[in-house]
Amino acid sequence: MNTLNIKSIALSLIALIFVITPIFAGCGSCQVQNEAPVSKKSSSFITTIPKSGNIEGFVLASCGMCNFGYKKSKGCSLTIKIGDAVYPVEGTKIHSHGDPHSKEGFCNAVRVAYASGEIKKKRFYSDSFTLIESPN
Repeated sequence: MNTLNIKSIALSLIALIFVITPIFAGCGSCQVQNEAPVSKKSSSFITTIPKSGNIEGFVLASCGMCNFGYKKSKGCSLTIKIGDAVYPVEGTKIHSHGDPHSKEGFCNAVRVAYASGEIKKKRFYSDSFTLIESPN
């Protein structure tokens, strides 16, 4: 084989590659976007209260008198702790989440809850309050 014949075969192969590649590659205009659904719930642990007073996320929850040293109520009551401050909870009661004096009750344990609502006048007004289950 002479050099001219090898060059023409090589050029033919290169031309063939440039012609065939767009056929198999597609046009590129089909921009498929598989986005994960966006959760509107926050996954943050609340450590400070914003100026608006609205909170949504994880908080520490327990009996204020038994575990947080909250002296402003005369008996056991549901409170949350954000930073160093303790806030009584309005919108749900301590007994709504089981026996507070059981092993994992609010009077014997500090629990984590997912809460949303607003802090007004040093009280937490709950829109939702869900205890996080402890692992077995």
